Amino acid sequence: MIAEIGEVPALPTIQPFADNWSYLKAELAWLDRVLMRSLAKQRQANQEIDRVAKSPIDRSTSHWWKGFIAIDPSKGGSLVPQSPPSPHQLGRYDDRLEISQSQNIRLAIPTLCDRLELGQFERNLLILCLAPEISRRYEKLYAFLNNDETSGKQPTVDLAFRLFCHSDAEWRDARSKLSTASPLIKRKIIQLYAPPNSTSRSLLSKAMLLSERAATYLLSEDLPIEAIVPKARSRKK
Repeated sequence: MIAEIGEVPALPTIQPFADNWSYLKAELAWLDRVLMRSLAKQRQANQEIDRVAKSPIDRSTSHWWKGFIAIDPSKGGSLVPQSPPSPHQLGRYDDRLEISQSQNIRLAIPTLCDRLELGQFERNLLILCLAPEISRRYEKLYAFLNNDETSGKQPTVDLAFRLFCHSDAEWRDARSKLSTASPLIKRKIIQLYAPPNSTSRSLLSKAMLLSERAATYLLSEDLPIEAIVPKARSRKK
């Protein structure tokens, strides 16, 4: 039916996620966009190094001297990214998540975030670490972004900060989310480890791996939240 002149067209009805898998596909589509922007930025940075570096030593020390050289954006430099808008409490798909919850459609990551009171950065970490469990193409993307084609196939803390932090304040807050007392680390949902052949002991160099039980829960359609976060035992009086 064609709307009459002057008639306001009806807004499309927001639909809930059909199931946990359809939600994960939406989150992976978002992650793909984030990774593609980072890939483009890194390729641009490599071009800048090739243009400025005069010797192999210049290339090997580029992470040090790049911070002291102003590169004109019109000649291949990168512009300072704008701060993203404030996130909704439920995440990127706020309205769809609200409707899904009201219809008792089980979505693993939102349920876990709600139970442990996790924020946006922690939600993003779960997606980042879960992606290689769904497709190995993410291992290749992470290896390129980690500048380590042999042992950099898992996301590192440094990569997560580069992808998801847009200010010093966000960087500092994100670092606290990976302390031994933070929910994801304390409950061993995400495990930190030093990549093979790595000599660095810094937190930034650590790789992040989703535990097997956490991956199983996040990919499942019917496992209860207690499969990963057991109920607290009641204290005897």
